[in-house]
Amino acid sequence: MEILSSQEALQAAIRQNQILILQFGSERCAPCKALQNRIKTWNQEHPSVCHVYVTADELPELCAQMGVFTVPAIFVYVDGKLTIQQSGYFSLNQMLDQIEKYEQLLG
Repeated sequence: MEILSSQEALQAAIRQNQILILQFGSERCAPCKALQNRIKTWNQEHPSVCHVYVTADELPELCAQMGVFTVPAIFVYVDGKLTIQQSGYFSLNQMLDQIEKYEQLLG
């Protein structure tokens, strides 16, 4: 997992990765940390998927530019296109299942 520090780093990550999980979170958000840990564990079995993290506390302007006004929020990019977008309360297992399907298609 990489922690992003700028809009430029985000754009590079989107361009350079076939599948990118972009997670927005906060250090004060317990669900954010739980999701982060769960994605890290899942990512060990799916190393072709890149997972990056944006700390909303440190980059509020980037969050606003991306339309993220609540955390946790997760965006998934496939071949540079926003494919999945979730925030607040959602099923991470369902999202990871969807990502696995994209991963198989791109194989």
